[in-house]
Amino acid sequence: MKTIKILNYIFVAALGFFAVMFGINRLGNNTANQAVEATLYTAEYCSDIIGFNGPIPLAINMIDGKIASIEILDNEETPRFLKRVTDANLVEKFYGLTPKEAVSLDIDAVSGATYSSTAIIKSVKTRMEIYDKDVNPSPWTWQLFGIIACAVALCILSFFKKTNG
Repeated sequence: MKTIKILNYIFVAALGFFAVMFGINRLGNNTANQAVEATLYTAEYCSDIIGFNGPIPLAINMIDGKIASIEILDNEETPRFLKRVTDANLVEKFYGLTPKEAVSLDIDAVSGATYSSTAIIKSVKTRMEIYDKDVNPSPWTWQLFGIIACAVALCILSFFKKTNG
């Protein structure tokens, strides 16, 4: 009987250790779930971000976890405002950045196209934040799972100890 209790405690410790180590491994392996190439669209996530005449949908092309290109899709924006944005190479400033870098990039709106450029900047940052959370879920969920599993196992062991001993 004592051997079974010891084995149970070893099992609980191993389960907790596995969960903690898996979480730590996920912390250092941020690109594990990123597709080599992906196209991310902003329309679904950024419809409330408005330029001068409405939302400005974008297609953000990712290669190896970095922004490779950004395409401005069909929209209702005034063409002369969008021309100012494209002439200022606004979207190109995001090229080569990881999602975290894009979110933290301090970038100014384009003078003369403030609404349009601000909407594009916010849309890129919003979509990158969502993408980063999707491909890099928090490792703490696994650690929390390990702690809960250990707590449940210890409660069960304590219950059997009280009823059997």
